[in-house]
Amino acid sequence: MKRLFALFYSLVIGVTSFAFSERNVNEKLLRAFKESFPNAEQVVWKELPETYVVNFVEDGIRNAIIYEKDGTFKSSTRYYSEQNLPYYLLINIKKRYPEKKIFGVTEISTASDIAYYIKMEDSSVWTTIKMDSDGNLVLVEKLKKAS
Repeated sequence: MKRLFALFYSLVIGVTSFAFSERNVNEKLLRAFKESFPNAEQVVWKELPETYVVNFVEDGIRNAIIYEKDGTFKSSTRYYSEQNLPYYLLINIKKRYPEKKIFGVTEISTASDIAYYIKMEDSSVWTTIKMDSDGNLVLVEKLKKAS
């Protein structure tokens, strides 16, 4: 029982050392975040030496946004399924890879660019492609599935 208590206590201390209260976040940034994402759930803020990172779920989509300490947007990452992929990109993918099933999408945005990393699979291979907002497509990796 003592071991279980010690393990639980260590876990609690470890988790709380990485996450911190919203009180540490710039008030203006916190207010802007809450206005921009009023339906955000499971919100967790982290402070890094030069940035803040906020992880949250909105409308079933997992998000991570990086802000500079002054509150300036740096980048965002979203993780979702093919249903949330812009239709014109989905058509391009299905045309180029008709035999593949989309497993998941990672969308990475900055103030000037957006990239989509699409993980696809068939019976023997995992394929990752990168697309930009113009629909340009580049093969990132192909991995054989374990037999």
